[in-house]
Amino acid sequence: MTRVDRACIAVFAIAGVTGLSTTAHAQSAEAEALFREGRALLKHGQLAAGCDKLAASERLESSVGTLLNLGDCREKLGQFASAWAAFRKAEAMAKRSRGDDRRQAEAGRRAAALEPRLANLEVDVPQHIDGLIVHRDGELVGDAQWNTALPIDPGSYTIIAEAPGYQAWRTTVVIGTGARREVVVIPSLERVPAAPVPEPSATRPDEPAPPDDPPTVGTPRGAGTWSTTRALSVGLAFAGAGALGTGVYFGVHAGTLEDRSDRRCPGSVCGDSAGLLLNDQAQTSARRANIFYIAGGGTVAAAVVLWFVGAPGGTKLVPTAGEHQLGVAVKGRF
Repeated sequence: MTRVDRACIAVFAIAGVTGLSTTAHAQSAEAEALFREGRALLKHGQLAAGCDKLAASERLESSVGTLLNLGDCREKLGQFASAWAAFRKAEAMAKRSRGDDRRQAEAGRRAAALEPRLANLEVDVPQHIDGLIVHRDGELVGDAQWNTALPIDPGSYTIIAEAPGYQAWRTTVVIGTGARREVVVIPSLERVPAAPVPEPSATRPDEPAPPDDPPTVGTPRGAGTWSTTRALSVGLAFAGAGALGTGVYFGVHAGTLEDRSDRRCPGSVCGDSAGLLLNDQAQTSARRANIFYIAGGGTVAAAVVLWFVGAPGGTKLVPTAGEHQLGVAVKGRF
């Protein structure tokens, strides 16, 4: 190998080490900054915020010191399961690193002291259902975690179980320090009710359906003999009959007056004032009779038309026209 080759290899090796070192240093710097901020918050009594910073630092770069501080913070917040997990992880990390016996012993001692205070929650699923998913406060509880009592921080938790073809099921459980609770999911799930099966039609497949009745004007079939239209027609018929009766009265009265006038004035020229008065009264009564005849006849005719139009079977009016006349025809069931 030439001197130039050796120089190239040395340059590349230094560059690679420098790059790795820069990356590791950047990650460690972020974790260190979060760790220091978390410690400062704890000194000012801001436990929850300090714990969050320490947890963020531990996620970036796990270390025994960060885990010990995080465990101590969680314990002060009463989150004993989270604190116990942090101490156990610190103990295992210190054991792997070797030469850190003091912090390994401290982490083990703190974890052992918390064990009597741990709360345990078991999600019991005695029967397997395809597609079953269980969540605890939005966090997935995998099937490997079923039927096993697991340490959990004291508090209130909502358990939700869902599976295809079943109604979603939920419950809320409150667990205190050192308590043990069990939540049985199955057989609490209930199947989704099946959709009702439609009953077969009474018409045979090869039998055509009866045709629909054509639309008609008036009251639908089967609504009875009477309808609003027919009730109106009856009222008009009574009014028309009354008008015709009044016309008959005035007609008879006009005839009577005319007879009395003729007896006084038998000739075409009359000089009797009483006879002339009777003749005028006869003509007035005749005009009144004609008016009531026309009004009564028209009203009765309208009543007849409305009676047919309001028939339960349905009728319709059809205009008719002839060479010398126009009219209206009534068609339908009467």
